[in-house]
Amino acid sequence: MKPVLELLKSFYIQRIILYCVIAVFSFLVIVPLGDLKIRFTDGHCSRCLLYSTVMYAFNATSTQTYCRQIEFGEQEVCEYSIAVSSVFCLIYPSLFSVVYFFLYRRDNAETRDENKLDLAQGLFLLHILFEVAVVILMLVSACLITAGYRFICDSLHGDGHQLGSCMDAENFANWCGYDGSNFYVSLAISTAGGWCLFVSWLLQGLLGMWKLWRLNMLPVLPLPCCKQDE
Repeated sequence: MKPVLELLKSFYIQRIILYCVIAVFSFLVIVPLGDLKIRFTDGHCSRCLLYSTVMYAFNATSTQTYCRQIEFGEQEVCEYSIAVSSVFCLIYPSLFSVVYFFLYRRDNAETRDENKLDLAQGLFLLHILFEVAVVILMLVSACLITAGYRFICDSLHGDGHQLGSCMDAENFANWCGYDGSNFYVSLAISTAGGWCLFVSWLLQGLLGMWKLWRLNMLPVLPLPCCKQDE
């Protein structure tokens, strides 16, 4: 147990663990949203279900509810979330996990000062500032998915109020020619995944800022000194 705890104290290992967590969480956004784009495809044109308005009707004779019309949301919303999750949450973390593992192995072979980093300090500063910007991108993505998810559920509740819940729409007898049998679960997973990615990147950014502080690379405002009474 002690070697494991010592291993977890390494800055490089902490970064690698967070990168791996981010890479795993990225699939919670990429897979559900990508699957919905495939299921809601007209020929060669895929649709985005986020921010869509679904109008439905109730068949009294067969006691079935069916989709009457879908006004799809902007495709760019889904593409943005899938793109940032693919590039900054899967490819980027995979690449820098290898980089930090290489640096960790080199540090193990050499005796170094505790706070010394094997990257040029200027480049490391840019690296951390870039990741802080990624945190903002992930916050935007999580908010877009959450708001789009609520929008489609509000449209389902507002059209006649015949559905007990948004999830009941998965049981439509007809989804206007599409396959919406798992849309609710897919959007719920992608929403949770979006916020998990934001929290993970926030932790990664805070860890990087902490390292900058340890390296004395962050400006520190001097505290006002109290005047002693003579």
